[in-house]
Amino acid sequence: MTKRYDTYKDSGVQWLGEIPGHWGCVPVRRIAYVNPTRTKNLEEDSYVGYAPMERIRCDKMNPSKIQVSKLTSGLTYCEEGDIVLAKVTPCFENGNLAIVPHVEQGCCYASSELFVFRAKDKVLPRFLFYTFLNRGFINAGASTMRGTGGLKRVTTEFANSAASPLPPLSEQQSIVSYLDDKCGKIDEWIEKKQKEVELLGEMKQRVIADAVTRGLNPDVKMKTTNIAWLPEVPEHWETLRAKHMFNKEQRPVEEGDEIVTCFRDGEVTLRKNRRTTGFTEATDYSHYQHICKGDLVIHQMDAFAGSAGVSDSDGMGTPVLSVCTPKSNNILNEYYAHIVRLMGKNGFILSLYRGIRERSSDFRFDTFANLWLPVPPIEEQKQIADYITDKTSKIDKLIANINKEIEDIKEYKQRLISDVVTGQIKVC
Repeated sequence: MTKRYDTYKDSGVQWLGEIPGHWGCVPVRRIAYVNPTRTKNLEEDSYVGYAPMERIRCDKMNPSKIQVSKLTSGLTYCEEGDIVLAKVTPCFENGNLAIVPHVEQGCCYASSELFVFRAKDKVLPRFLFYTFLNRGFINAGASTMRGTGGLKRVTTEFANSAASPLPPLSEQQSIVSYLDDKCGKIDEWIEKKQKEVELLGEMKQRVIADAVTRGLNPDVKMKTTNIAWLPEVPEHWETLRAKHMFNKEQRPVEEGDEIVTCFRDGEVTLRKNRRTTGFTEATDYSHYQHICKGDLVIHQMDAFAGSAGVSDSDGMGTPVLSVCTPKSNNILNEYYAHIVRLMGKNGFILSLYRGIRERSSDFRFDTFANLWLPVPPIEEQKQIADYITDKTSKIDKLIANINKEIEDIKEYKQRLISDVVTGQIKVC
């Protein structure tokens, strides 16, 4: 049964509600220095920690090293034990904050898109950490965000004036110990489940790779090929260059066409089916092209990451999409979508573009057209595609169930933190 404190009082803050009667409620600036500027004198050839914002996750900070002489203005200075909290969307809402760990010279330089909080006397840094994870605090901060477009920032005024519950120091310690224990166990469970998802994902890729490169007969005889990424295929399969198999379409946009997007998970669908916000709206569609349901669509810049699939809708897409149709009835787009995705997943597409910036490619149709591809008999292509759909749908269902469990436990963790740091649950 959940324990409660004997008496409660109105905090005077809508999102905070009632707090235990003997607790205080103060602005953050009363219990922490916000964005302190004090720095250390460091030798020019020494190294300190450096952490871009992408290396900040909830309770995790993974700084690298940076030479003092290479430091540039605009970075955020922080010290061991400070709390760093993201300012921007969506990082702030996701609770991207951490306590600075042991770093070189005891200090660290991080992205200027971070707030720094240094706990004052009689306030435990980890109590502040959990306070900032309170969903009420996060929602209140998000409501103050300013900026244009998809990237907005929490105001410095909020960072200073936001209300914080303030229990006695001994109760802060009890709260921190309780949450460290409970959250640690939850995080271990989540990590285990995420590993299961990762292993299922690897299993799914093996199922696809084995089926599209070897067929469904485990005893089939194999022969060597002229395919750079595939040394052998079943003896009865042919190989052809893609230019003899596919046409590249360039159809004019039709009235009423909506945007079709090619996603990295292989789904090609109307953009509105996946999301309605967070994208950049084009002002000129004159260079767009019509896409028909059933077309093989390959994203030139993202094919290396798996962006290729068969469109499930009519619509229009950007010129960066290669829209392909078979030259004969012996070519099945669903089978070759798996082939293109496999070439991306196994690194072959990326290997073609050593001069392109890291983790990018320009996989144009001209390049695709010159590649040799396996060509099973059309009936076998259909059997392979159906087999993959059946097997991967079952794996996807398992993954979805585990991800739902993970989301449920994360929600429970969030509620637990919020209830404990606001005194709705007594742990001491």
